[in-house]
This record gives sequence, C-alpha cells and structure tokens, in this order.
Amino acid sequence: MGLDQYAGSREPMESKFVWRKHAKLQAYMEDLWYSKHKDEINCEELVLDKEDIIDLREKLEKNEMPESEGGFFYGHEFQDESAKEYKEQDLEFCNWALNEIEQGRQVVYTCWY
Repeated sequence: MGLDQYAGSREPMESKFVWRKHAKLQAYMEDLWYSKHKDEINCEELVLDKEDIIDLREKLEKNEMPESEGGFFYGHEFQDESAKEYKEQDLEFCNWALNEIEQGRQVVYTCWY
C-alpha cells in the first residue's frame, strides 16, 4: 500500500497525471484542501482553480514545496528525492492544468492511501 495521486479533467474524469508517494505534492494539496474543507482528503476530489495552479507552479519553480510531516504511506522519508524526480512532470501538469482551465474545464486532484 502507499500514496497514489491522480489529476485530470473532470469532464470526463480522466487521470491524465499519476504520482506515487510524492509527499511534498500531497502536503501542498492537503494544505489547500484543508483551507477549503474540514473533512478528510482521502478519496475526495479537490477542484483546482487558476490561482491554485499558479501558486503551485511558483512553489515548484522556487523549490519551495512544503515539507510533509509524513503519513504512514506517504514515503515522506524520501520526499526530497521524489520532488526532484517529479519536478518536470509537476511543471508539465501545471501548464496542462492552466490550459484546461482556460478551455473551461475543471481540473481535479485526488489521492488514495
């Protein structure tokens, strides 16, 4: 078991991007989730807006992603390595997501652990 993460367009829901145990991305998305919701993020859809994606891209470019305090399945002990390995994909996701939003489609993030 472990942290599986997905992002895609809602209509139709298609997981365009997939990550595995990307603890820093999860920490970012959890912070965002809890600023909007009070319940648990696991298996829920987080709708991302343009400002969320721009903020994420800025943090990625500046290497300022939040540290994960961990979760039992998050792989937090390797979060710096995972962040480096996924950086290109993360930036590709941001560019794709901004285009999707510009086209009027919703972009969602979900995770399962």
